[in-house]
Amino acid sequence: MVVDINNVIKKLNLMAKVGGTLDGGISRLALSEADKQARDLLVSWMKELDLLVSIDDVGNIYGRMEGKNPDANPLVLGSHLDSLENSGIYDGILGILIPLEIIRVFKEKSLIPEKPIIVGNFTNEEGFRFKPLMSGSGVLSGDFDIESVYKERDSDGKSFKEELEKIGYLGARENRLDKAEAFIELHQEQGPILDLKKTPIGVVEGILGLTWLTVTLEGRTDNSGPTPMYARQDTLTTAAKMITFAEEFASEISEHGIITVGQIINEPNNINAVPGLTKLTLDIREINDELRIDAVKELKEKLREIAVDSKVKISFEIDWELNSTIFSSELNEAVRNAVDYYEYPSKEMVSGAGHISTYMNNICPTTMIFVPSINGISHSPAEKTEWEDIEKSAEVLIYVVKKIAKAESKVTF
Repeated sequence: MVVDINNVIKKLNLMAKVGGTLDGGISRLALSEADKQARDLLVSWMKELDLLVSIDDVGNIYGRMEGKNPDANPLVLGSHLDSLENSGIYDGILGILIPLEIIRVFKEKSLIPEKPIIVGNFTNEEGFRFKPLMSGSGVLSGDFDIESVYKERDSDGKSFKEELEKIGYLGARENRLDKAEAFIELHQEQGPILDLKKTPIGVVEGILGLTWLTVTLEGRTDNSGPTPMYARQDTLTTAAKMITFAEEFASEISEHGIITVGQIINEPNNINAVPGLTKLTLDIREINDELRIDAVKELKEKLREIAVDSKVKISFEIDWELNSTIFSSELNEAVRNAVDYYEYPSKEMVSGAGHISTYMNNICPTTMIFVPSINGISHSPAEKTEWEDIEKSAEVLIYVVKKIAKAESKVTF
C-alpha cells in the first residue's frame, strides 16, 4: 500500500499558485482573500474524496472519512494553509496534502478504517496577521477564549471575526473537534538538522518550552564628542556585553538550550549620541521546563551584574511563557516501527518551533513527523524539501494511520 506522490506534487503546485509571489513564494495571510481561495480549493479536494466537510466557529476545516464505528474517537491528521508574508510553499500544506492522498489510497483499495479519520486545516497557525499564533488549535484546547480571538485586529483595524465572516468560513460551535484518538502532524523541520545529517525522517519527541523576555536598560544620553569613555552610561555597549554572554550561556543550559536576541530598540539612535535607553528581547527555549526556568533566573542575575558594572539601570518584563510539549511515546513508537519496516534512516529530535501540535497535545495523544528542510531554510521562497524525502514520510505516515485507525485489508506490512 503506497501513495502516489505525483498526486501530492500536482496538488502542491496548484496550491502554490494561490497567493503566489513573483519569486516563487506565497503570501496567504490568515483570513485574507488568498486564504479563502486556498480553503475553497482544499474543500473541493475533500469533496472529491466524498469526505464530510464541516467548519467550526474559529474557521477550522474538517474533512471526515467515516469508519466502521462512527462513535469511535477519530484519528486526526492535519496542519495549516496560512503563511507569513512572502513565505515558502511547503510549510504547513504537506501535513494536509499527504493525509488527503492517504485517504485516496484507502478509498482506492476499498479499505475502511475502524475509526473515523479527519483531515484538518487549522486557522491562523502563523499568527502573522492576527494574534495569537496557533489560535485555531488554541481555541480547541481551551488555551484561548474564542471571544478574545474574535476581537483581535490586524494592522488595518479589521477584526478576526469580521474577516472570518467575510471569507465565508465562520462556522458553528458544535462543529469543534473536542476529542480524538490521536493527532499526527507531518511537517517540514524548518531547521538544518535532518538535512545536515542526510536523514529523511525525524521522530519528534516534543516541542521546546519558551520564555520571551524584554530587557530594558536605562543610562544617560550624552554628546559623543565631549563625553570621555570613562564617564559614560552607555546602554548599547552594555547590551552588547549581554548579547555576547547570552550566546555563550545558551550552550551551558543543555544540548537543546537556545537563546536568541531578536530585537533591539536603541535611543536616541544618532551617530553622535551616547545611547541612554536600549531594549532587547531574549527568546529562551529548552525542552526541560525546570532547566529553562532555572536558566532564566541565572541569566537575569548575570545581566544585572553586567548592568551594575556598566552603571546602568536594568528591568525585565516577561512577554510570554509556554511550557514544553512532550509527545506521546506510544505514537512515536508507532512511527519508529514504520521507519524500521521501510528501513529508512531516522533521528530522534525535538522541535524548536511551535506548531498546531502544541495545543492539540492538550486534547489527545499527539506527535509530529519531520521531513528535511534543505539548508534549514523555511518561511522563505527558497524553502524546499526533496520529493524523495516527502514520499518516504508519506509511506511512514500511511503505515501509522493504518495501524492506529485499525484499517484491515488483505495487504500486510
